[in-house]
Amino acid sequence: MFIWVSAGLWYFVACAIAAAGQKPSSPHARVEMLARQDAIVAGADLRLGVHFILEPGWHIYWINPGDSGQPPVLKWQLPAGFSAGEIEWPHPERMQATPQLADYGYHDAVLLPVTVHVPPSVAAGSSVQIGADAKWLVCREVCIPEHAQLHLTLPIATAAKENPQSARLFAKTEKLLPRPMPRGWKASAKSEKDQFVLLLQAGKPITKAEFFPLEPNQIDNPAPLKLLPSATGVKIMLKKSDLLVKPIQMLRGVLVLPGGAAYRIEAPVQ
Repeated sequence: MFIWVSAGLWYFVACAIAAAGQKPSSPHARVEMLARQDAIVAGADLRLGVHFILEPGWHIYWINPGDSGQPPVLKWQLPAGFSAGEIEWPHPERMQATPQLADYGYHDAVLLPVTVHVPPSVAAGSSVQIGADAKWLVCREVCIPEHAQLHLTLPIATAAKENPQSARLFAKTEKLLPRPMPRGWKASAKSEKDQFVLLLQAGKPITKAEFFPLEPNQIDNPAPLKLLPSATGVKIMLKKSDLLVKPIQMLRGVLVLPGGAAYRIEAPVQ
């Protein structure tokens, strides 16, 4: 039997599919694709995210995984004319099981947002399916490679509003995304024999902070962070990695302050 569905009813059905997405199960993670908006609008960016809900005690990795592991990889299947940006990485946690090894990643749950650019030529009244092939490494005492094929169907409309089932999660995640340094801040770094000295001038003392290097094999990840607060900022002593084989021109990383504010740091190295 063929059932013909009116345009209005089809829009409701597509929104319900969009809200739920697919939730493939794996041994240690539940993974789903979410949309912040309830519809696609021609020429307007679409906010998508891959949501990992992890089994207690297990973790996945940041863009720089640290001393082991590898970050999740997404391979998109998009309609013609659509394009996806890079993963936007919330600031990570430091995970150090032994004095010799430290990793950067996420426990419990994390949303990895991506902006999808929609062409102006799409026509309202139909729907679009978006797919992503997701691969990740999930670890506890051992690491296991896992994989899921994710799909999400969204209607094309003349206007969109926030999806009430996912908007709060996107808003929470965006607070964890590193931002540019505040206006007036300055960052520089000095290369010494065994360490980098990162100098941040912020116009006020910084007494507590975490620094996560964006590039692997530059910083000794398990080495304790040494902070020397000043009246106008802080000096951070970062032990060099034994795997660093040549001088670097720029020290890049994420600075996380108490309360969760995170900033992208690009410090020219002298």
